Amino acid sequence: MTGRIGGSVVLLAAMAVVYLVTVWTTAGQRVDQRIYESMYGADTWRDLLHRVGFQRVTDPRLWLLAAVAVIVLGLLARRRGSIIALLVLPALGVVVARMLRTEILPRPELMDIARAAFNTFPSGHTAAAAGCVAAAIRAAPRVVAPVIAVVGAMWTTVVGQGLMEVGAHRPSDIVGSLLMVGAAMLLVPDSTRSGVRPPIAALTGVLAAVGPLVWAVYTGHLVLAAIGVVAAGVFALLTAGIGSRARRATPLTGTSVPQPRWVADR
Repeated sequence: MTGRIGGSVVLLAAMAVVYLVTVWTTAGQRVDQRIYESMYGADTWRDLLHRVGFQRVTDPRLWLLAAVAVIVLGLLARRRGSIIALLVLPALGVVVARMLRTEILPRPELMDIARAAFNTFPSGHTAAAAGCVAAAIRAAPRVVAPVIAVVGAMWTTVVGQGLMEVGAHRPSDIVGSLLMVGAAMLLVPDSTRSGVRPPIAALTGVLAAVGPLVWAVYTGHLVLAAIGVVAAGVFALLTAGIGSRARRATPLTGTSVPQPRWVADR
């Protein structure tokens, strides 16, 4: 439990740093705005990106598919006690994101800009997309979670690209939302059949970053590499069995004692 809380605090601290640097400093706003303006109206496979990304994030069928995936994966991983939390958190993340950007985290205009995004920090659409991916990762058995993380990092990158192309959000809004979702989902406990070893989680992060990096080079929008790397890191962290313990019966008493994850996996 301590490890999960520590990881969540680190992600929230990173979110706070992104907010303070990109929203409350003139230099940060300038860089954020410049990248946003370069992405707005981009025609890099725009129609395709909207079909698979931005427009479908709020599609009820997507939420239904995500819910079914969480339930099925959760039952396979014997996470019956966590399924409800994993179903609720993605929707709650959207509500929290909207509350933060409208009521709690103001955005001062420290420079003259020709065009402003109509939303601000953090992104609710990113919270929806990333929340569904993160819930599926936390619900899945350990053999499936890394695969979801790799695919999910690319999916979230595409969603972020679509949001910037239509002028809905700046890059900082997307990155902040990814960190917020990761912090929340990390608090959901592991089961004895979920959570990979740290080296596998690290490898997952590397593999998950490959797709966004290649896509960023191909499209010429290097900001997508940054978004993809953050998504890869967050999703890889969610695959790890942080602070979780399995139980093993002792030969003399037959009672169960906590065992570290690496012992239980052998």
